[in-house]
Amino acid sequence: MRIAALVPAYQAAAHLGEVLLRLQALPAPPDTLVVDDGSRDATAEVARTFGARVHSFAANRGKGYALLKGFELLQDYDGVVTLDADAQHPPECFPAFVAAAEAGADLVLGARVRSPNMPGLRRFANALSSGWASALAGRTVSDSQCGYRLYGRAVIAHTPMTAGRYELETEVIVRAARLGFRLAEVAVPTVYADEQSQFRLTRDVPRIVGTMLRLTAEGVMPPAEMRRARRKPQPGRVPS
Repeated sequence: MRIAALVPAYQAAAHLGEVLLRLQALPAPPDTLVVDDGSRDATAEVARTFGARVHSFAANRGKGYALLKGFELLQDYDGVVTLDADAQHPPECFPAFVAAAEAGADLVLGARVRSPNMPGLRRFANALSSGWASALAGRTVSDSQCGYRLYGRAVIAHTPMTAGRYELETEVIVRAARLGFRLAEVAVPTVYADEQSQFRLTRDVPRIVGTMLRLTAEGVMPPAEMRRARRKPQPGRVPS
């Protein structure tokens, strides 16, 4: 399988070089795209210095927009592994995501341990959203907020995704599961050090809760885009 790496990045100059170096050090280094989400620092310059392809937004739009643009630019690949630019996600886990896809998974989710190293409010929000996502998806979702995951080409092409910030990552899990795509998980460690997360509890948690409420309602009244997606046969999907 031809799997590319997609790194959405905002104000990430301090750690992005380390991430790209570690991707290049893998036994089979992936082609890598960095989507610079309107950074005001040297994020784009660092990405180019370390050999990544770069697409830059003129202003900050949000992680969801960066992911969708990356998927568009990487449409020639069999799948895309997304990982954060702040070095919280070990690039060395990349082959495990590819192996899960080669074993038949359409969407491979990174699953972090909710250890004391994870900030308390983040731990609570993650547990709440993961439990809710599990109920809506009809299968266990250990970590609905981990951005380290592999999206197979069929999932990208056929699962309706709403641009925004972090809520896209929750939406795609539930919608892909409802469409019958096969989900798998890969355990990943997460390092909390001096990096600055762009996740904001007061801004992003209400957006995620709003998305979960919308997805709950969709279980009763699917929107037009989901009805259309269900009518289209998709390779690799199991009947739902």
